[in-house]
Amino acid sequence: MKPMPEIENSLLQDAPIAWGNYQSRYQHLIDGVVNPEDITQFLLDWSDLETELDQVQAVRTLRAHLDTRDEAAQTAYREFMTDIHPERERVNGALKQKLLSLDLSHLPADAVRLVRRFQADARLFREENIKVQMQLSELEQEYTQINAALKVDFRGEKLGLPQLAPFLLSPDRQDREEAWKASRQTFREAAPVLDDLFLRMLKLRRLLACNAGYASFRDYMWDKYHRFDYNPQDCLNFHQTIETEVVPFALELLEQHRERLGLEVLRPWDAYWYDRVDPPDCAPLQPFKTAAELVARSAEVFSRLNPRLAEMFQLFRDHKAMDLEVRENKLSQAYCTSLPVSKLPFVFQQVVGTAGDVSVFLHESGHAFHDFLSMHSQRFYWNHMSSSEFIEVPSTAMELITLDALDPFFDPQEMERVKGAAIWQMVHNLPHCCFLDAFQHWVYSEAPEDVTIEMLDQKALELLQRFRPVPAWDGFEADRKKLWHFFHVFYVPFYYIEYAFCGLGALQLWKNQQQDPEKTLQQYLEALEAGNSLSVPELYEKCGLNFKFDRQTVHDLMDFVRSQG
Repeated sequence: MKPMPEIENSLLQDAPIAWGNYQSRYQHLIDGVVNPEDITQFLLDWSDLETELDQVQAVRTLRAHLDTRDEAAQTAYREFMTDIHPERERVNGALKQKLLSLDLSHLPADAVRLVRRFQADARLFREENIKVQMQLSELEQEYTQINAALKVDFRGEKLGLPQLAPFLLSPDRQDREEAWKASRQTFREAAPVLDDLFLRMLKLRRLLACNAGYASFRDYMWDKYHRFDYNPQDCLNFHQTIETEVVPFALELLEQHRERLGLEVLRPWDAYWYDRVDPPDCAPLQPFKTAAELVARSAEVFSRLNPRLAEMFQLFRDHKAMDLEVRENKLSQAYCTSLPVSKLPFVFQQVVGTAGDVSVFLHESGHAFHDFLSMHSQRFYWNHMSSSEFIEVPSTAMELITLDALDPFFDPQEMERVKGAAIWQMVHNLPHCCFLDAFQHWVYSEAPEDVTIEMLDQKALELLQRFRPVPAWDGFEADRKKLWHFFHVFYVPFYYIEYAFCGLGALQLWKNQQQDPEKTLQQYLEALEAGNSLSVPELYEKCGLNFKFDRQTVHDLMDFVRSQG
């Protein structure tokens, strides 16, 4: 492999490695005798290996996403996924089988949950699926390259999708309409390629499930995501609850929005589903100009919220554990990942100065705090972060519990606008989550073997009518039916209902903060430190919340949200 090009950020320096660097160490664990009293040390030694390889994978993924046209970075990532990852999967499968065959009488308490997860992993593992997973990884990399290359022809310039956001949210309706139509043209041109890519992914995902003896890819992913505390029917029931309790509230907000804008009907460019656009008499919000300003002002926000949060965030700044600038060929998706050897998180985003950038950065910072605290509190690699049904609580809650501390970004009147937009986003995101989750339930458990793109599009339209019936897409039906072309559907299949569960958890935390802010922040930090050592209900309880999403619970939370408007 060619030498890695140097980059400025020391956290992301990479060097050539080969499986031979690790094989003997893994083999020693596989071959060694493990007495009951040796279990903890066996897990720690294995954990150290996983930590080292996970750091390499995270660095190479970040470098590949920072510039999808950097051939050296793409090659390094591809070689890890084709040369090292398959071997790692094999030895981990063997080690999990070994652990599960041992006398576990001396198993430490913080390993009990991970053993249950390993049992699910053992049910999943099949040697023939390693090749299938490699093929899927290649398709996922193809998706990131397509995503990062998307450019919108707008007023004589070619803009990346993040750069278009200020126009999509402009108080000037003509700006919005022009930007929206330009973006749709870009998505329309990419649609056939993405359609073909998804069908190839679907075939491979179904093969994974079949090889492992599961009735459907949905059942396979239930074990893959370690969903021990609820079942598929619970999700379907939850969809119905959101349709009953939240969609009418979302439609109320949309009607108020229509009246506020003075329009007869809302069009797609008037009601961006995630962000509420402002009427013409409101100047655009400009909370910051540069990434450096965003970071500095966020530091002030965390200082006002909690000294421990401020201390951690300063550490992230000192180590440059973030990349926020807009760059050519950089993946447009925002996320936070772990660098477990460095014991630091890393936030990846492109910011252009919008209020939405602020909320996304606060969200990803919530992940960063979770990542940092769990890595420093949990000794086993597998207990870093948490189950996916809690993992979005720290991040989503951060968007809400900072609402009264945003004066470094906004004046009091602007803060009211931002709070209203946050409520808008929370209410509208719940049906959106159910739309994407219901779509994937159908695709992976009900759709016929020979499902076509036309069937996928039609199912998307049916579900949008249930969960997102407004605004009016007349004349743009061909664009609407492609709203299932979403990052998670391609890159993280079946991961989305978690945002809804965690959104409701975040609302509970926001409500608790208003009653006792000091206790709420303390519970928040303690829950983050627990990482993945507890069950989902236990994590919610430790955070002062309930993992309970029946109709009455959702109804009561919507009443609380109404009281904040």
